[in-house]
Amino acid sequence: MSNLLNIGRSGLRAFSRSMDAVSHNIANAENPDYVRRSVQMSDATVSSALNPAYLSQTGLNGVRVAQTVRASDEFIEAQVRQSGAARIRAETQVTWMERIETNLDNAGSNVGSRLNTFFSRAEEVAAAPFDNSLKLTLLSELDAVVDAFRRTASNMTLTAQQVSQAATQEANTLNAALENLNKINLDITRTKEGTDAHAGLLDARDAMLATISEKLNATISLAPNGTATLTYGGQQLAGVNFFATVTSSSNADGSLALQVNGVAVPVPSEGSLAGLSRSGATAQGRLNDLTALAQQLVTDINAWQAQGRTLGGAAGAPLLTMPGDASTLAVTTRDINQLAIAGADGTPNGNLLALPALRTTAGVETQWNNFMAGFATSLASVRSESDAATALDEGARRRRDAMSGVDLDREAADLIRLQQAYEASARVIQVARETMQSILNIF
Repeated sequence: MSNLLNIGRSGLRAFSRSMDAVSHNIANAENPDYVRRSVQMSDATVSSALNPAYLSQTGLNGVRVAQTVRASDEFIEAQVRQSGAARIRAETQVTWMERIETNLDNAGSNVGSRLNTFFSRAEEVAAAPFDNSLKLTLLSELDAVVDAFRRTASNMTLTAQQVSQAATQEANTLNAALENLNKINLDITRTKEGTDAHAGLLDARDAMLATISEKLNATISLAPNGTATLTYGGQQLAGVNFFATVTSSSNADGSLALQVNGVAVPVPSEGSLAGLSRSGATAQGRLNDLTALAQQLVTDINAWQAQGRTLGGAAGAPLLTMPGDASTLAVTTRDINQLAIAGADGTPNGNLLALPALRTTAGVETQWNNFMAGFATSLASVRSESDAATALDEGARRRRDAMSGVDLDREAADLIRLQQAYEASARVIQVARETMQSILNIF
């Protein structure tokens, strides 16, 4: 009878613990960092020499709780971290390239549209070279072209600065995650494996690893007890009782320069820092292209002005100046009498008739259109890459969730099954008690 009581009692304890785990799963069904848990049980049969005078005997002793098990696969988790880093990198690029596209478009009043209006106005002036109002409008349109260049350059410069600031914020978030991972590692070493507390720490560890992987593609090594060691670029980022400090700065080409505890490391290939590095290089590259186009505009317009004459017969003086980058572009005069619209032979509109030649394939307007078309192609490519990375990441997460996620239908079924097992164990104890009472009643 004592065996029946022990067996029933062990069943009550084990199934009560299992129902606690199922209830905990249900409570965390909407927790994205939670990994489904279950209680692993093992046979509690006892084999020993109960009496030195007799052979070893085997006694049934019910069931015992072995450990709390997380429904997790480290290979699938690693795949999710990898696909997530690729998705974050592509999404970061798309976000910043769309902002660059907005800067270049300038709310529809971009350099290309202003250049088109300027050349159209020049044709009108060529038809009426003595109309002062038209000539004043021509100068105003040239000033609008200059303003479009300056505003675009200013916005592009601001975007490049914001990319650098975003990289600094991402590095700070990364450093905080590395520090937290170090604390979790220390707690893991102090916690018994297989316990609920140990499972909770492993959940927290995976959450920190996901955060870190979203910043850069570090190499992750997991110890048998669950502690994580991270390295990147030959430098250790975090371990047991250790975490590094990552700093970010901008190179001349706009890309990022990273350091781990003061040691330079390569720019990551995946993660938000990789996306920011590529976005910064894109912003700086487009800003350099914009400066080159502005310089070409200065050269072309001033050369066109120099080959003509004012209506007063004077040689044309430079109309544009640009001592620095595109933000320093400026019109030198507001005097319509300084426009060299006449030809060298004295024809009143002779030089204006030569102005459309600047719209050839080598002209600023055509170069701008090619520049925008090339950027649009690059943006479309990055968007396509982002869509592909998102699809891969969603597939990896579905596979992980199928194993690690909480399915309420499954948990409800387990709860009913465990409840029945608990009631059956209670019935075993009741039968043992009734049988013992019947035996006692005989006497």
